[in-house]
Amino acid sequence: MSRVQPLAGAGAPAPGGVRVATVVGFLVFIELVSGVIQGMMPALLPELGTSLGVGAGKLNWVSSAQLLAAAVCVPLFGRLGDMYGHRRLLRVGMVCLAVGSILVAWSPSFAVLLLGRVLQGPLAALLPLEMGLVRDRLDPEGARSAIGMLVGALTVGASVGLVVAGLLGEVTATVHGVLWVPAAVTVVCVGVVFFLVPESVTRARATVDWAGAGLLTVGLCALLLGIAEGPAWGWAGGGTLGLFALGVVTLVVWVLVELRVSQPIVDIRLSAKRNLLPVYGGSFLLGAALFGSQTAASLFLSSPPEKVGYGFGYDSLAIGWTMLPWGVAAFLASTVAPRLYRVLAPRTVLGLSGVFMAVGYAALVLAHGAVWQFVAANSLTGFGTGLALSAMPALVLDASPAERTGVATGIYNTAKTLGGSVSGAVFAAILSAVTFAGTDVPTESAYTTVWWCCAAVSALVALAAAVLARAPGVSSPATPVPALAGKDLA
Repeated sequence: MSRVQPLAGAGAPAPGGVRVATVVGFLVFIELVSGVIQGMMPALLPELGTSLGVGAGKLNWVSSAQLLAAAVCVPLFGRLGDMYGHRRLLRVGMVCLAVGSILVAWSPSFAVLLLGRVLQGPLAALLPLEMGLVRDRLDPEGARSAIGMLVGALTVGASVGLVVAGLLGEVTATVHGVLWVPAAVTVVCVGVVFFLVPESVTRARATVDWAGAGLLTVGLCALLLGIAEGPAWGWAGGGTLGLFALGVVTLVVWVLVELRVSQPIVDIRLSAKRNLLPVYGGSFLLGAALFGSQTAASLFLSSPPEKVGYGFGYDSLAIGWTMLPWGVAAFLASTVAPRLYRVLAPRTVLGLSGVFMAVGYAALVLAHGAVWQFVAANSLTGFGTGLALSAMPALVLDASPAERTGVATGIYNTAKTLGGSVSGAVFAAILSAVTFAGTDVPTESAYTTVWWCCAAVSALVALAAAVLARAPGVSSPATPVPALAGKDLA
């Protein structure tokens, strides 16, 4: 697959007379909105659960459904964007996001809410498509600068979204009223993409692995549904075992298909390389801890201590302020990481990230009765997460063949979102199973079990870094690559 890369400066005109710098500004706006949407949802989950009459366990599916859709959308949209134009797929993604956001805001039932979250799956594919657009228009130095701005907008948006959700809750009557605001803004973003963003000009000769995408979706859905519903249906029940069997058989067939097609949606052979497999394993584990713990944290903060004996009884605004230090710590870590690379190898930074996260989650288990304890422990996990999100793309770039970096980083991003989907289903099962007698309200030990799981998973991230340190062919790049780091935050 060959591509001819046209080079242009930031001030060069794009088709239609719009300057590239202006186009980058439009894309930055889209990423800022994307970050705000991602940041708002964890803070609003407790109120959504109350509004729809949904228990804590099932609320994990609000994140898992979107992450599962993202795991399939990212490689699929990336491939289609290379073939048919990044703006064209960006338009498709933004329309899906707008429709999904409207359904989430309306959501008269939990089923409609989940459908909306599935349609928001392309949210994770927006940044890679935007990266393709700027790489198509700018020289390498200009592209790095533009991608850095896109990543920064996404990071800032995610942090701001935590607080924005609460501030909007102060001036609207219901949680659905809050959600109509980002839904309206996504419609504006659709107009931006359709009328103000030019199309990329290079095209790749490729095919789409539709069979692989379908098999991966069916297999994962069956496994995750079996995990989530196991406590209610019984782990030895026919429905649970049937779903597990369907999931395993489908995923085995999927692997066989991926090994046979020339351009698979996930390159199994590349993934299995000794100097990449630990990174992909670590990214799966990172996603499990990062995404899987968000719902539990929000639900814990919103729990009324006078009724259940734990939590702080916070509303969405207080949840946002309490979670904000996590986002700030992650952002600081991502800015510190480039300086660390001058004295430490990226794999060492990855090992440190696992240690920070493991210590943070363990501290959360041992001390969470005061707000300052929760914030301090959560800030440690945020700092570790920021280090990991910076180190992993650099490791993928260093270990992958030069002509296959796009495929390699796509696998990394898919593994991360899959980790979040799986952990979301597992934690949903835990919060549904460990409850007060005769209720669907989780006990305090349900949350500590989730945090212990996150601590164990984080320790395995450090172990993956240690395994990588002994793998042959892994060197230490002088600096990380912002273009790749951008995919980590989507």
